[in-house]
Amino acid sequence: MQAYLEAKRTVDDRALNRRVLERLQAELTRDEPVRIVELGAGMGTMLPRLAEWGLLPDRVSYHAVDHNATTIERAQDRLPAELEARGYDVLRSDKSGTATFVAHPNEDHLESPNSQCSRLEVTLECGDALSLELTADLIIAAAFLDLVDADIALPAIESMLADGGLLYAPITYDGATGFAPRDPLDSRLEQAYHRHMDEYRSGGRSDAGRHLLSALPARNWDLLESGGSAWVVRPREAGEGYPHREAVVVEHILETIDGAVSEVLVDEPEIATARELERWLERRLAELERGELVYTAANLDILARPLQ
Repeated sequence: MQAYLEAKRTVDDRALNRRVLERLQAELTRDEPVRIVELGAGMGTMLPRLAEWGLLPDRVSYHAVDHNATTIERAQDRLPAELEARGYDVLRSDKSGTATFVAHPNEDHLESPNSQCSRLEVTLECGDALSLELTADLIIAAAFLDLVDADIALPAIESMLADGGLLYAPITYDGATGFAPRDPLDSRLEQAYHRHMDEYRSGGRSDAGRHLLSALPARNWDLLESGGSAWVVRPREAGEGYPHREAVVVEHILETIDGAVSEVLVDEPEIATARELERWLERRLAELERGELVYTAANLDILARPLQ
């Protein structure tokens, strides 16, 4: 899982909807410190991205939580160096499994056109993201609200948000996975994959992105901005491999589909035989190895605020 989370960083970089990010930056313009809480923070890649892209306000308190102890430990190890590489001087302290950093831009970074954040306080911890007793001006839930039930997650988020607070939910899966070249089994396997998300997996749904577009207004939220953030992973040129380590992302997705569909086939064997699924996976992995496979996934980025 950690290799996948690291490898998908560049996929997310391309996918994130710039219009939604611009609106987020505009909404965060304020004099007082901004309290940011990230749910399901994974490897902690969002914070360095926001810092590098000049999207952080002047003073920020950033609290990131993930339920996976190994993943959050990797984030604790990596994040100071990531911030230093982006022009920050970092002081670090650790206690009882929680890592805290205080970062200030160094002299070189102060001259950067992307420099905005003059003081950044960061806390990383392992825990249940929906049981936090924190107050936030911004909650970030990247690739998170498709893994949990909205009727549980949204009340928890509402309880954490300060008056006028924001929810930024990028890379929320929205019900479409595709590969090229096509295979005769693709449509049936995609349907079974989504069936697993909807009926077998604990939490989340296959159409989470579009569901939020109706669920948030129904709970008296204002949808400030939304837009597509499709994942597209393709070889540089046919047979020349994939940029960065993005083949790891596709391999992980293929194995996830195989595992999910295998469970569904126990109850619905008419979808495909076990041998047909095995041949499909073998074909896709061979295409990936040869640098011939293209993978796409539909996602939505959403920025919203509860109405008073």
